[in-house]
Amino acid sequence: MRPVNIIGVGMTRFGVLADSLVDLAAQAAFEAMTDAALASGAIDHVCVGCQNPDEFTQRGHVSTHLADRLGLVPAGATRVETGPSSGASAVEAGFNMVASGAAEAVLVVGVEKMSEVDRGQASRILSKMISFEDEARYGATPTALAAMIARRYMHDYGLTRDELSLIPVKAHRNGAKNPLAHFQKEITIEEVCSSRVVADPLTLYDCSPTSDGAAAVVITSDDLARNVDVPRDAIQVLGIGHATDYFAVQHRHSLTSLSATVRASERAYQMAGIGPADVDVCEVHDAFSILELVNVEDLGLAPRGASIDLVKKGSLEVSGEIPVNPSGGIKARGHPTGATGVAQIRDIVLQLRGEAPPGLQTQSPRIGLAHNIGGFGNNIVVTILGAE
Repeated sequence: MRPVNIIGVGMTRFGVLADSLVDLAAQAAFEAMTDAALASGAIDHVCVGCQNPDEFTQRGHVSTHLADRLGLVPAGATRVETGPSSGASAVEAGFNMVASGAAEAVLVVGVEKMSEVDRGQASRILSKMISFEDEARYGATPTALAAMIARRYMHDYGLTRDELSLIPVKAHRNGAKNPLAHFQKEITIEEVCSSRVVADPLTLYDCSPTSDGAAAVVITSDDLARNVDVPRDAIQVLGIGHATDYFAVQHRHSLTSLSATVRASERAYQMAGIGPADVDVCEVHDAFSILELVNVEDLGLAPRGASIDLVKKGSLEVSGEIPVNPSGGIKARGHPTGATGVAQIRDIVLQLRGEAPPGLQTQSPRIGLAHNIGGFGNNIVVTILGAE
């Protein structure tokens, strides 16, 4: 495979926004293309990660609409869908096009607009990504499944409610410094514990919001990256791993580990030629607070049951040994599902460039990791990036 680079990134604010789905995608795309100093005629293909625009916004054929809006016709245009990991899967598709020589430059856009339906309808739409036969027909929702994982993790490893609350507190502390985050206010342990119970033991502050927003990256070959007057160094895509797990949670090996994360990270580490100890900064999929703890362990960054010790020591803080979710993560940055994976990668690119927002820049990172979950832990992509 040829070396692959990211030379441009863009992102809208995440939150409840007035802009349309395509308007949001176009804003992020134009910013990424401007950042890359790349003319529209240089784009060979557009890959759009979007989970369910047909139900959230009553719009389809998003990739072609976006190519037209951006003035990229006759470039190829493809929509990619793997649930909430659609964004990372779209980046993977673009990576493969460039690595194989099928394209020199691919624009990847992740986008979702979820606010056009009420929260109840959004939950019903999102519940379609879990098993109907084994889970949804009996009243299960993604939040309920996360609560089961949290309860089992507490049982197996002695995690307390106050300890779990440290995760959203950290997320909101970082989100308060992120000008594009959905939530930009700090919270306390007491506020987390006393907020409305959504699915015991998870409360409102343990759960990510439904958001609107878009993010974009420009992926290019080495040759093109060297021939474009980019105002900064390119960031290399060192490795991508992608794995699935059984559709229904009850059919899986463990409730306290997502095996698809383990398999995807192993593949990404192998492709990149590194190990977990080499990672300097991470963005992991914390749609529910318990998932940050599980993810850190599945990625090999902590022993089983010990990730909370890293939280309490401050190791996962922006200034810590292995910063996790300095952006505020999905919990505070927000979770427009199709956009999340691209936003994670965009945030890692800024970290490796040294361009993260004030107070969120980690100490001289060279290797960053993005981890994006699709479905409920059953379609997972891990992407590893490196500074030149």
